[in-house]
Amino acid sequence: MSDVWYKPFMAALREHIEQNHTDQEYYWDEIRMTSEEYAYMEVGDDEKITLRCPWREHCSCDWEIEGHIVISLRNFKVVNHG
Repeated sequence: MSDVWYKPFMAALREHIEQNHTDQEYYWDEIRMTSEEYAYMEVGDDEKITLRCPWREHCSCDWEIEGHIVISLRNFKVVNHG
């Protein structure tokens, strides 16, 4: 599997920042740091994730994106080789 669960979050954050916050110094660092944070984030089944604008307090930006994590294993089987 090449896609990671947080890819849609990062795409939405990148689009929001490019459209609204390119005036912020080091705005690309926000995308990179958030991506790194999500890469190491532990998530569980049936968990709600909310990502808010990094500058929400600085400029009163109310942008956010929500997602619902559902872990489902299909066609899962143990194969013994030996």
